[in-house]
Amino acid sequence: MSLARLVYEWSKKTPSKTFLISEDKNLTYEQAVQEIAKIASNISPGGTVVHIMFNTVESILAYLAILWAGGKIVAVDPLTSAEDLKFILEDSKPDLVFTDHEVYEREKNILKDYKTVVEVPRKNVFSSPYEYREDEVGLIYYYAGIAGRTMQVLHSAERMELNSLSLYRATKLKEVRSILTVPIAHVLGNSVLGVTLEAGGAMYIVKKFEPKSVASVIEKYSINYLSTVPMVYDSLNTIDANLSSLELCVSSAAPLFPNTVNTFFNKFGKKIVQQYGFTEGFVLTFQPLEYADVISVGKPLPEVEVKIVKDDGKEAKTGEVGELWVKAPWLMLGYKDIEETNKVFSNGWLKTGDLMSMDDKGLLYFRGIKKRMLKYKGYPIFPRDLEEILKTHPNVIDAKVIGEDAGQLGQQPIAIVVVKEKKDGIEEELLNYVNTKVAFYKKLKKVYIVDKIE
Repeated sequence: MSLARLVYEWSKKTPSKTFLISEDKNLTYEQAVQEIAKIASNISPGGTVVHIMFNTVESILAYLAILWAGGKIVAVDPLTSAEDLKFILEDSKPDLVFTDHEVYEREKNILKDYKTVVEVPRKNVFSSPYEYREDEVGLIYYYAGIAGRTMQVLHSAERMELNSLSLYRATKLKEVRSILTVPIAHVLGNSVLGVTLEAGGAMYIVKKFEPKSVASVIEKYSINYLSTVPMVYDSLNTIDANLSSLELCVSSAAPLFPNTVNTFFNKFGKKIVQQYGFTEGFVLTFQPLEYADVISVGKPLPEVEVKIVKDDGKEAKTGEVGELWVKAPWLMLGYKDIEETNKVFSNGWLKTGDLMSMDDKGLLYFRGIKKRMLKYKGYPIFPRDLEEILKTHPNVIDAKVIGEDAGQLGQQPIAIVVVKEKKDGIEEELLNYVNTKVAFYKKLKKVYIVDKIE
């Protein structure tokens, strides 16, 4: 079933149970379904809808409404801007764009060429959720994958729900009271929604993260499931708070450091475990609490097969490092580009581009990245995308973007550039040229002018 079908089923079983909570609005499952169905009446089955909204109750309703109608969600981070957003819109050719006032005001010069809805009209029509075929596209991400250039990643709505069910079972939680601190447009945000729905639980929605307000919400609503990025735990470590209701604290999307884990445990008495996933495969591993004493991304979920492959093509032995290959019933259907799809699949195995090792307990350890990707503040940055922008500058001959160590923030992008004409201020000019076209986390921090790129 799809996540929209789950909401529908819970609305029949527990209609008066709270589902969505925010600072200014609460909805029960029954109320949510009524709103979702009304929004869905604007969408035709098979329609492509870009969803670019900050986290709010309205955003989650719109996200689920696309699935209810049998549409294809093009999930876009609300911080996506300028050239990045223009590319996504031109490539996906949406029938409709769901957005909010903040995004619209920022990007209206680009959005004006598309059928854009800021306040979704409600038609008083109620229907049951669309029944997707198992291999029918319901979700599209834009991601660079192994190729290093951004392209469509196609997912099945049915497989998305299968992953949510497996992850929910792995958490061993019965009741789920979650808090959404990351964009719903990311795999991690989608997993929080999915686990909540599998449990028929409640989810508090955070529009923009602030540690004191999040800590207050956790205490007020007895939140027991926090699945977020390491930076959130680092921020919570800086304040005094009552987090006693938390039963499961999960970190994902960026490296987790021992200092973060130890400080959080010493301050709040809570252990942090990890899960591992990526855009092409949803969530694939989970770290059981009994192994929380080590920094590991955990064990494969029950339906997941893994193997670690070394550069020579041989399977790695215990402790050896190689590229992680995975099989799972919820892997992506493929990239839009068939040639790129064929590059990353081998006899059903998906090559992740991530380097891992496995110990004798079956725990996996992240050892680095084989694909060209940087992580900054938990966000993925693909050097090739930035290089392509630099190369459109009339004074640029060649460019290479690499990562510079930024401590616990990850790696920040810097550029090495060959220019036709060296002149005063060219570094600043190139910084501005790129940084006005990309989201905050993708902005270049430095430009170095060189005679030749090695």
